[in-house]
Amino acid sequence: MIRVLVQRNKQNHPISVEIRGHALFARHGRDIVCAAVSMLVQTVVFALEDLLKIKPLLRMEEGYLLLSHPEKMEKDQEEKYYLLLETMLLGLKETAKAYVANVSYEESFK
Repeated sequence: MIRVLVQRNKQNHPISVEIRGHALFARHGRDIVCAAVSMLVQTVVFALEDLLKIKPLLRMEEGYLLLSHPEKMEKDQEEKYYLLLETMLLGLKETAKAYVANVSYEESFK
């Protein structure tokens, strides 16, 4: 199962997103759930880096990703950063609803 763990701050902004595990929906290379989660996350990371020129704190390994709020951002970058992250989280939540046996989604507040 893929576990998505989101930490939010007092302003309800996502400050970290941790994703671990494998969907196990289908065999390796044919797993549409794993592909969906990977593409959602990778597209947002690419957008942050290429379009907004933001370098998020990122740790990525096989079956694991930790995306954390960068230390410094301009105000206009910060608004766009949160919009992109919330868009990604919406996609992850909907994927978890559609594939409850393969993806779990949890949020906590720091």
